[in-house]
Amino acid sequence: MSDNNENVIEFLRNQQTATVCFCQPSYVSRVKELAEKFPEECQITAENNDGSIVAHIPREWVKITPKRHIEMSDERREELRERMANFRRVKNSIVSP
Repeated sequence: MSDNNENVIEFLRNQQTATVCFCQPSYVSRVKELAEKFPEECQITAENNDGSIVAHIPREWVKITPKRHIEMSDERREELRERMANFRRVKNSIVSP
């Protein structure tokens, strides 16, 4: 991809469709998957030479979701840390010859 780093989502208040332009590979792939799965709702209008993509999607697909924050006690955090360490040890001992 070129130096284009812009990702854009555009829609007007009373429109049912949003226009999206993505250069980020994960979003490009996701839009392509959605276009294959839902061709009536998601139409790719341009695939540019730099790898970016322009598409029309339903406005209701556009969501702003904050990262989930979990409140956890120090004891619970330590318990989970030990559990993950045990899981990794077991996994590595199974994988190693």
